[in-house]
Amino acid sequence: MIPAGYTRALYDRLVRQFSKERVFMDVDAIEPGIPFDESIQRALDQCEVLLVVIGKRWMDKQAGVAPRIHDPKDFVRLEIAAALSRNIRVIPILLDGANMPTEEELPEPLRALARRNALEVSNSRFDADIETLIGVIRTIVDDTGESATLSADVAKNTSGLINQNLRPDINGDWTADVTYDWPNARYVEKFDFRGEGNEVYGTASFLEVKRGILEGSVKKDEIRFITRTQEHLGGDSRNPRDVVHRYRGKLRGKEIMFVMQTEGGYSQHIPIEFTAEKSVDLNDN
Repeated sequence: MIPAGYTRALYDRLVRQFSKERVFMDVDAIEPGIPFDESIQRALDQCEVLLVVIGKRWMDKQAGVAPRIHDPKDFVRLEIAAALSRNIRVIPILLDGANMPTEEELPEPLRALARRNALEVSNSRFDADIETLIGVIRTIVDDTGESATLSADVAKNTSGLINQNLRPDINGDWTADVTYDWPNARYVEKFDFRGEGNEVYGTASFLEVKRGILEGSVKKDEIRFITRTQEHLGGDSRNPRDVVHRYRGKLRGKEIMFVMQTEGGYSQHIPIEFTAEKSVDLNDN
């Protein structure tokens, strides 16, 4: 058996990342009177990713009876077997030090599960581990262009369905070494991206001074935003001119390839290209 709290926490995190419309949880989403197996099969028809959550007692006997996964009529068993047979990406999730079952411990239709690379999730590192999982899911969906189904094998046969485009993993701190189009103009610029859905806000530094992000948006692997500064002629603080910096970026894993165009002010500028890298959170190490 698996603590129900883990299931709800996982579901809540998925909803926070992808919105409730993108996440299907069978206990909550199946309408009264609809056959459970029929709903699960419909979900699998759209499935790109299946999560199998395994606790320490997943293979335990119950009152002397073999583990439920050995029951040919068990819905969890049927769901996992169907996903494996359809070549759906199946990711085992090992909770709090649980061991991966061996092929010998699993019934024949599930033995391929033992050969899947698992992801560990612990109570002490839950946030970091789930962020890693979310990043993997985004990569799979971005690579295939398809929708993804997430299934958590728990006491209540909880499942989840994602069926829309997902927000790229851009939230957080980024750093870039930028050389501008005038002599001796090399700066370390920092970016702090926040937001949900298609919205992007936060800060982006220019000449190592933070500027507020305006008109920010993200879609698939593209990010766009502007910042504003002022330019003075010859160091004279009078008659400043407004300057707009337009950023367009392409996300590639932990890097964003940017093109930045400066408009306005007293000077003409060519587009600047640079790469921003996501900062490592020391708390995750």
